[in-house]
Amino acid sequence: PSRYQVHVCVCVCYTMPGSIVGPGRVEVMTDKFYFYDGPIPEDGKSNFCMISGTSHPELCGKVAQFLGVSPLKTTIKTFADTEISVEVLESVRGSDVFIVQPVVRSFSDGGASVNDALVELVLLISCLRRASAKTITAMIPYYGYARQDRKTGRTPVSAAEVANMLTSAGVDHVVTVDLHATQIQGFFPPRAPCDNLTATMVAASYFVEQGLGSAAVVSPDAGGVPRAKEFRASLARFREGGEAGLPGLSMLIKQRSGASKIERMDLVGSEIKGRDVILVDDMVDTAGTLCAAALRCKEGGAKRVFAFCTHGLLSGPAPKRLAEACAAGHLESLIVTDSVPQRPLAEWNAACGDTPPPSIRILSVAPIIAESIKRLAMNDHISTMSLSKL
Repeated sequence: PSRYQVHVCVCVCYTMPGSIVGPGRVEVMTDKFYFYDGPIPEDGKSNFCMISGTSHPELCGKVAQFLGVSPLKTTIKTFADTEISVEVLESVRGSDVFIVQPVVRSFSDGGASVNDALVELVLLISCLRRASAKTITAMIPYYGYARQDRKTGRTPVSAAEVANMLTSAGVDHVVTVDLHATQIQGFFPPRAPCDNLTATMVAASYFVEQGLGSAAVVSPDAGGVPRAKEFRASLARFREGGEAGLPGLSMLIKQRSGASKIERMDLVGSEIKGRDVILVDDMVDTAGTLCAAALRCKEGGAKRVFAFCTHGLLSGPAPKRLAEACAAGHLESLIVTDSVPQRPLAEWNAACGDTPPPSIRILSVAPIIAESIKRLAMNDHISTMSLSKL
């Protein structure tokens, strides 16, 4: 089988806080944890279980270490005809079970697809329901199919169909991180609510620690303005002086000449000339829009351009595009989180071609996922989690 027993708590290795700019792909961390209050108490472990899917076991290992627990032993394998088989090897009867599984492609063991991750998650939920688990919570750091959230012509609303699959399998609660569109929460029925965590506060604290608390915040499109507005408010909360001296919000308006073809980008909003700029978006896929936005900001007089995108999918030509943008001075550094796995470093560097690898910094969302799991397991609320240590 290409994927097999998953039950080892992966060792977590972080780099120490360092420069936000520099060649290569580097894991970084903030100077302190702002949203993590420690492992789950012993009295909360009696009916607590955690399971890792195979799409991103490294993240699950980090979450388990922050919680102070070990994932349950499971066997997840793929048959010769590519069918997926799932078995939980320990009792979950009467337990509150948390599954950590982003719905995203993986790069290990032959590279499973988004659909493999989704089917695996559905089968895990069904397996736990049939094994008499008390509650089943799916922690989905990246919600696949989120961009297909509306009907356009004769098309399905795929994000809603994913929600239907999860609820039909028997999930009780879904927790995501930075959904592409928050209305996706409404695709889940009241009996299986969906909560959406945000990595904005983690990124904002990191930028402030790196001396970029007064940077201008720019949304690469109109749809991302609420997200950029939240990021700017987070900068204000972490920086000395709050809102005083913080530039207003800006956005880029794309003029398209055809599908996936951007003819021009117009900058609207606050003056960015002579200022550092942070582009904020929920995800970066092939990096075409991001690189075009960085170039437009430099043309608008920006001193330096940084970018923060929660989900660093970085598919297809993304490494080459980002490498060229960094080499040309259009983009200083891209900051993403570990909500999705990254391709092997050797493959990443090879995809950059003859251009030096771009500056990529990876922040971990494991602390906020662990804190939310702990609070849910202890019947505590997560709505003010980001406020608890500020």
